[in-house]
Amino acid sequence: MSSRDAILARLRDNRPDPTQHPLPPVAVLGDMDASRTRFEASLALLGGQVLERKEGDTLATAIARRFPDEKVICSAVPEFEGTIRIEDLTSPQQAAMVDVLVVRTPFGIAEMGSIYLSENELNHLNSAAHLTQHIVVLLSEANLTANMHTAYSQRPEFKNAHYGVLMSGPSATADIQGVLIRGAQGVRTLSVWWEDEA
Repeated sequence: MSSRDAILARLRDNRPDPTQHPLPPVAVLGDMDASRTRFEASLALLGGQVLERKEGDTLATAIARRFPDEKVICSAVPEFEGTIRIEDLTSPQQAAMVDVLVVRTPFGIAEMGSIYLSENELNHLNSAAHLTQHIVVLLSEANLTANMHTAYSQRPEFKNAHYGVLMSGPSATADIQGVLIRGAQGVRTLSVWWEDEA
């Protein structure tokens, strides 16, 4: 076992049990609008987009239309095969070769247009959400929460996951002159597919 693996194993073995050390309570404040309209407006502001559904579309046809030239499409959801399953990826190097990752989020935050992912959604390959070129996120409108206060106090994922990340659109950076570049050091696009639509 390498020194790195030994250190990480010791950290995992000695991590406090979250059920024995509950997170502190916070007041629920702010705008309580948890609507899809608010989520979509926030998502667009931060460079994300909704994967539009045309009549007769399935997730597969919508992805094929949006990403016609992408070859490696990794699925982390049971209802979509893709060209590879996330279970077949064993290293960050393999995740870096993925063109499109399809994953389901347990919830979204309307105020920020953010989606939440943990090791549960990413099959313990957390780097997949950051190393792939494009990410398509399946989200149910029923799983929208208003803001960070409601997410923290009402969603169990914050208390149960060992790893969690909130993503608000694709990665972005801006230099001192204010030039904004999206997809600079992470996913180039983040698209949301609404599961509720027939």
